[in-house]
Amino acid sequence: MILALLVVTLGVSFLILRRRKKPYFIASFAGKHVLITGASSGIGLALSKKSLQEGAFVTLVARNSAKLEQAAGSLLKDLQCSPDRILTKVADVGDYASIARVMEEALAWRPIDVLMCNAGVTRTGFFEDVKLKDINSIVQTNLLGAIYTVHASLPSLKQHSRTHPVCIVFIASLASLWLFYGSSVYTGTKHALKGIAESLALELLPFNMRVNLVCPGFTESPMLDDVTTDPELVEGMKVASFYNRKQAQSAEEVAEISIAGIKAGSFLITTTPYLGSLLSVLGRGLVPADSLVKNILEAIACVPLRMITFFSAGELKTKLVNIHQKHNSSS
Repeated sequence: MILALLVVTLGVSFLILRRRKKPYFIASFAGKHVLITGASSGIGLALSKKSLQEGAFVTLVARNSAKLEQAAGSLLKDLQCSPDRILTKVADVGDYASIARVMEEALAWRPIDVLMCNAGVTRTGFFEDVKLKDINSIVQTNLLGAIYTVHASLPSLKQHSRTHPVCIVFIASLASLWLFYGSSVYTGTKHALKGIAESLALELLPFNMRVNLVCPGFTESPMLDDVTTDPELVEGMKVASFYNRKQAQSAEEVAEISIAGIKAGSFLITTTPYLGSLLSVLGRGLVPADSLVKNILEAIACVPLRMITFFSAGELKTKLVNIHQKHNSSS
């Protein structure tokens, strides 16, 4: 009964929200300057391509110069766009001096309308097995990299917002709303991004600016290649984090949904239609949805979802214990 009610609620929500036309915060990316970190592959490259297709000027930022130039070359070849619409900059977002220099150079090219903090890495493994250098890399790139990028550009973004709408986009993860089993440090950085985005959104209320928190699920990208093949971890990821490599979204689909949400001015943007909607209800916190209708529908869905999580928690724990025992029975 509870599950049936939940399905009906979500179905009605989807139909109502599709019919409601929300005014755009940014009507079009045409002529806008979009800066994207981690732009040489995966979601970052797909965001770059989609932005260019919509007529934007794009600054691609990545730390590997060879991959960056290869990405720029592929965009020019595929889209047949003018080279003067693409600027490439090499920087390590985890190095403040490096990203601050790049931000200054990009702003000198043209004011930034949409800043996308996309650079990210992951390393899977049980917490005590993760190497210190990997812990530092994850925190430095995923968390400090986003903080440094915004901090280095915020004064100029505020200035530009006096005459133009400006968006600051954090590419986070469904791990921001739930967890990525076997990636505790990664999960922590994504939860931290959610907190930063929520706080920053309130700070920027006096300005013509929006903060967007994009939470994609598993996406077919080089980052997914770094996911462990350890049998125990993979089984745990399947039951605790809904991991299924075969069902990973394409980076292009994630980019298309993300940019639509950014233009609409939505704060929380999930790209997985059903799972994202469910986790939004459970993980949104005190920040309300973007419309009264959506708030009401999420409030209705919250009760059955909470009941489902209560009754399924014991089953989840049992499954994880059994997986551990199966793979460690000889020890």
